[in-house]
Amino acid sequence: MFDQLTQQFEKSFAPVNELVTVNVKAAEQLAQQQAALFTGMLNEGVAHAQKLSAQKDVSALVEAQKVYAESFQEKVIAATKEAYNVVTEAQQKSGELLKGSFVL
Repeated sequence: MFDQLTQQFEKSFAPVNELVTVNVKAAEQLAQQQAALFTGMLNEGVAHAQKLSAQKDVSALVEAQKVYAESFQEKVIAATKEAYNVVTEAQQKSGELLKGSFVL
């Protein structure tokens, strides 16, 4: 009797465990993406500072700044899209789990 109750309890909490797994996986992916973005931007910022210090005239300085700003913008947009995809995928999986769990 106790074994049946334990099995039923574990079976009823299986969707919750799967939901936690989906959320943990999404959080790990987001953390990895943010760490990669931060590291890349930090390295590019240092390289850009070195490049700026080597410029001799204002027009070259402005052009280097423009290239850096465009690169920065592209990377932030790409990172935002990746994060959106991760969150959307986790949301879809969570919705499927909840629909399957609470069938009336």
